[in-house]
Amino acid sequence: MREVYTRREAIVASLLGLALVVVVWGPVLLRPFGYAPVADLRSLHLPEGQRPGQARQPVAPTRVAKAGPTTPVDINHADVTALQTLPGIGPTLAERIIMHRKAYGSFQEVDALMEVDGIGPKRFQKLKPWIEAR
Repeated sequence: MREVYTRREAIVASLLGLALVVVVWGPVLLRPFGYAPVADLRSLHLPEGQRPGQARQPVAPTRVAKAGPTTPVDINHADVTALQTLPGIGPTLAERIIMHRKAYGSFQEVDALMEVDGIGPKRFQKLKPWIEAR
């Protein structure tokens, strides 16, 4: 391994370093130093009953309830949207059920649904009243 650079190598290395500095610092150094917008705080209006400096009241997040199935869903013939009506089944898990059905054939009984990755005993107990295997 040599420790001395030729003049050409030193020039190329310094030009590459300079190019890197221009790419990184160029936009910062070349930004305009003009007028910065300023907000007039006296013109701001607060909601009724709120004093200046008073924190806003926290808003509780709302949960949207998913409409459940009205009749039992046949897990051997249901499509993605029908499977998503089941409690605890989203788009990813519905796709996994369909992929498992394509790979291994139809489900012989509803308990076989626990073979799908992501469906354990706890989730299966929520699903059991809403599914059937025909």
